[in-house]
Amino acid sequence: MGEGLFIEPHRHDGVFNAKGKEYALCTKSMVAGELVYGENCVVVQNEDGTKVEYRLWDPFKFKQAILDDVYDIGIAPEDRVLYLGAASGITVSHVSDIVGPMGMVYVEGQGPN
Repeated sequence: MGEGLFIEPHRHDGVFNAKGKEYALCTKSMVAGELVYGENCVVVQNEDGTKVEYRLWDPFKFKQAILDDVYDIGIAPEDRVLYLGAASGITVSHVSDIVGPMGMVYVEGQGPN
């Protein structure tokens, strides 16, 4: 990803398509510059000069439901989500990006030891 990259909204609110030489799904980073699990990020400059960071989402994690054309993932900006079984926090970090600063994610699970 890099030159010729553009970001467009996905049909699921809070999820985006990153298109360039390759295709990827991504979420808008809630905390720019902070990586959760070593994921790749792209920074896009808007027409008004502001920059937005997007975190690319591994296709073999939760987003598989998105790739398999699930009509409604049941998570949108400003939602409150109960996330059960959060292990390392990879997927829950993207859920947090989706609900954004006006949403909330309640997490139950065992993190890495």
